[in-house]
Amino acid sequence: MSAVRAVTAPQDAQGTPDAPDAQALEAPLEAPQAPEVLCPLCKVPAQAQALRCPSCREDLSVLFRLRYAGRIDYNGALDALAAGNGALALGLLHRAVAAEPGLHPALELLESLSVAAPAGAVRGGRGADTP
Repeated sequence: MSAVRAVTAPQDAQGTPDAPDAQALEAPLEAPQAPEVLCPLCKVPAQAQALRCPSCREDLSVLFRLRYAGRIDYNGALDALAAGNGALALGLLHRAVAAEPGLHPALELLESLSVAAPAGAVRGGRGADTP
């Protein structure tokens, strides 16, 4: 299997996502540049790089984790695939799509894995251990 890498959705001048190109397939999914998380205490927008409110210094890491859970799980699925753990990758991809339904790279990878493996071929857990 060829190496698979996380992707970012490139944006045009208006800030809308374009179709991914070859360069985009080399970088992991990252948080958008615009602040999207507001501090629950003082309502000040926070930058993802800081993980703290710039006003009151409240720890916002949990809010960022919730906001970007789909992207984090997608990148985890790529790591699982690189390690050869297809069952974990499928589980993380399903969770990524549930958290962020419009995450096209995760949808495409999930579809390609579902087509590549016959139904039930990639199973994990106790049920897969017994005949």
